[in-house]
Amino acid sequence: MQSRAHPRRASLSLELLLILPVLVALALAVIQFGLMESANQRLALASAQAARAAAQGGDLEDVERAARRVLGEGRLRHARVHARLSDESGRPLPSGETVEVVVEIPADEAAPNLLRFLGVSTRGRVLSGHTVMRKE
Repeated sequence: MQSRAHPRRASLSLELLLILPVLVALALAVIQFGLMESANQRLALASAQAARAAAQGGDLEDVERAARRVLGEGRLRHARVHARLSDESGRPLPSGETVEVVVEIPADEAAPNLLRFLGVSTRGRVLSGHTVMRKE
C-alpha cells in the first residue's frame, strides 16, 4: 500500500509546481489591474475637482490646489496638471466658455509594474483624467 502513496504525492507536487507560476501571474495581474484602475479613478476625480475650481473663476493656483487635494501624498503626487484657462492671446476665458483640465502621470509612476517579468510592461503608457466644464 505504501508504494502507491508515494507516486500520487509526487504527482501532486509536480502539478503544484506546474500550476503555481500561472496562479502567481494571475494574482499579480489582478493586483496590477486594480492599482491602475484606482489610479485612473483618482486622476479623473482630480481633474473634475480642478475643472470645477476653474469653472468657478479660479486661477491656475486654485486649479492645482484642487487637484492636489484629491491626489494626496502617495504615488500620484507627481502627476502633472494642465489647464486651459485663457484664450490664444492670454486673456482669461469669459463666462460661458469652456475650461479644460488634464491630470496625467506615467503609468509606471502611478503603480508598480508587477508584470514586467512576463514581458507585459506599463512603461510608456500615460494615465490621465480629462474634464471640460463651462465657466460660470
